[in-house]
Amino acid sequence: MVTREEIRGHWNELRGRIEKHWNQLSPHDLDGVEGETDQLVGKIQQKTGQASTEIRQELDCIVDDMSKSAARATEKLGENFENTVNKTKEQFQHASEAARAQYEHLNESMHKGYQQAEQTLRKNPVESVAVAFGTGLIAGVIVSLVWRR
Repeated sequence: MVTREEIRGHWNELRGRIEKHWNQLSPHDLDGVEGETDQLVGKIQQKTGQASTEIRQELDCIVDDMSKSAARATEKLGENFENTVNKTKEQFQHASEAARAQYEHLNESMHKGYQQAEQTLRKNPVESVAVAFGTGLIAGVIVSLVWRR
């Protein structure tokens, strides 16, 4: 049986379906009956001459159809949401894997650079110290010239 809450909750859609089903009704016939099942049945009965039990059964069918449509729409929304979440999750995993690969590549490059610097220092310790001293001396001269200005 159609309840007052069902009629109130989906009045605009229900009103359109009622007007389509009982085309004898004018849009003004349904003004003021929102949520009032007995008044709605009375208006339809008054305009169509149909028995109230028939009207109630047809209203039940209309509301059931609306409920099924709403359930399908909700299910579809749920599926779309789930798909979106899954895609986002996959994108995050790909981004995480790419970041991890970049980190490993950078770590490997730094490690190789450190090993090369270490090898150069071991092969040529005197030249390395001289280069470092010369670089520091030149940097000191540049800094002191800049500060004088």
